[in-house]
Order: sequence, then C-alpha cells, then structure tokens
Amino acid sequence: MTRADVGGISSLLHNYYTHMSHGNVMFHVVAIETSYTQRYQQIFEALGMKVFFMPEKITKRLPYLRRLIRTEKYDAVHSHVELVSAVYLGTAMLAGTKVRIAHTHLAIDNKGWKNKILQWLLNRVVTHRVGCSKLAISKLFGSKYVKHATVIANAINPAEYIFDPAVRNTVRQDLQIEKKYVVGFVGRLTALKNIPYLLDVFKALNDRKDNVILLLVGDGEMRSAIEAKVKALSIADDVKFLGTRTDVNHMLMAMDVLLFPSFSEGFGLVMVEAQAAALKCIASLDRVSKETCISDYSHYEAIEKPARVWADLIMDKCIEYARVNMEQEIGKHHFDVRIEANKLIDFYNKAVHGN
Repeated sequence: MTRADVGGISSLLHNYYTHMSHGNVMFHVVAIETSYTQRYQQIFEALGMKVFFMPEKITKRLPYLRRLIRTEKYDAVHSHVELVSAVYLGTAMLAGTKVRIAHTHLAIDNKGWKNKILQWLLNRVVTHRVGCSKLAISKLFGSKYVKHATVIANAINPAEYIFDPAVRNTVRQDLQIEKKYVVGFVGRLTALKNIPYLLDVFKALNDRKDNVILLLVGDGEMRSAIEAKVKALSIADDVKFLGTRTDVNHMLMAMDVLLFPSFSEGFGLVMVEAQAAALKCIASLDRVSKETCISDYSHYEAIEKPARVWADLIMDKCIEYARVNMEQEIGKHHFDVRIEANKLIDFYNKAVHGN
C-alpha cells in the first residue's frame, strides 16, 4: 500500500483483519515512509500486525523491499497500488515469492505508453488477479482476464451502520445543524471525486430549498481550491469542512442525502456504507459501479448533465423517506465483512496451498 493513513486501503485491511481467524492468516503491512506518523500504524500494530516503511526514494525502496521479502519469507505478497503493483510484484518475484497478488480498487483507463508497459509487465509477474469489481479488474488487467480473476468485496460491518435516531440527533446537535437538510460527501478531496460539480449541485439545491447545509468529510490536495470555489459561489456559511473522521458511520446517520459524483471509481464503498445507514445517495452514472446498487436508497445520474438535474433528483427522491435496519440486506449482497473475511482466508489458502 502507499500510506497507512485513514482511507480506502487501510480501512479495507482493518475491516477484514479484525474479522479473520488470526491463526490462519497474519498480515504484515508495507507502506512508504512519511515525515508524519501515519494514522493506521498504531491501529495495525495493536492488532498484532507488523508495519514496515519503505524509503520514499524509489532507488532505495525496491532494494529495501527485496531484502524484507527475503528476510520474512512471505507465503504471498498482496499489492494494492494499481499499475505500480507491476514494479513491487516484480521485486517480489525476484525475491522468490511464489504467490503474487495484484488487487485493484479503481476503474481508470490506462492510457499512454508508460501505462501500457506497466500493464504488460503486471500481467507477467502476477499469479493472482483481484479487484473490488469486475469493471476495476477489466480496467487494470484487460477484459480477457476478468473471468480468471477474483472479486473481493470492499465489505463492512453493517452492524456499525444501523440507523440510530439518537446518534443522528447527537451528531446534528454537536454540529449545530439540528434543523438543517444535510447534504453530505465522504472521501478524499481530490480531482477524481469531482467536488466542484458537487458544489454546483449544492448551490442549485440551496437556491431552491431553505435551511440546507453541506458536510464535506475528508481531506486532500484539492481543499484550498474547493474552499475558493465555495467562497466564489457565496455558500461559505452553508458548507462545513469536517476533515478526516473515524466516525463516518455516525456522519452518515446525520446526513439526509450523500452525493458521490466521481469521474471514476472502481467500486465506491461509501455507497454501500450509505445504504447500510439507510441514507439516500446519488452517484455518477456509468462511472461508479452499478454493483453498488443494492437498495432503493441508491440513485444514479450523469455528471454530464447540468447541476440542476441532480438538484431536481434530490427534491424528487431524497427529501422525505423512512430509514430502516439494513443489516440483513447488506449481507445478502455479500458486503458483510463478518462473512466475507472467511472467503478471503479461503482465497489465501487456495493460492498458497492449492486446496
């Protein structure tokens, strides 16, 4: 992985590892060192996982990784860094690791000759192909490999997301938004998430509906640009930047609708989290996997359409609705990590032992 910070891959590893039978599988995490303490380092170590940090310079990183793999004698190396997995799994192959797993979490077109070379190399050093969805697998490895790859769901513990009115009220009181209609976003503040369009949607809704507020949960390199656009749209008083949070489940309970207008997503786990909290959510059509559509709480619309179209959808479908217990429904669609963790153990056992 790249960083052991709060977010996608770290959350995925944490969710799965905490629900595994640890006598069968032991994870070591390898990330790139930073000048700050990465948020998940202590969390992983408290679970009994070792955390190693490669040097930031690539010329030092690969020799470090090769020495580590040879010293620890891993049964498998499982890489989560998209095309760059070609480099790391190539290093693992040279170090003698027989099971080399590439795991994709995005659905981005790999254009350009450099990406094509990395894709070619990846398909020659990998032994097992894994993805969060069939679309993500097709994008990273090529469509011909989809039928030979394994889909491992970005699963959650749905019990933590069961809608609780008391939690909702507490969060809304703490944020002083008790009487507001709350629009939300959860994710990194990056260009891929298309947040400027989300702000346009919020502005269109704000022009039509009273007492509307936007909660942005997450942080990232686009924050200053987003703050500038918020001021330009004259909606600064109606937008709250909450930064990175570890209580996303509670944030979702406090919201009335979640917007997810990403340019591209391999899957879009926050859509499952939202539905687990019985929260209406709208994602970008044909850009967020329809595999996230597991209930009537999910809606999809094209980001090519004017922002007012999304605002109309909110007004039409997402204002008044019942929020029910979704725990069983999440399990039916294979997103309950308490069940899926055992499938991951089976996957490792078959990959390593062939049984």
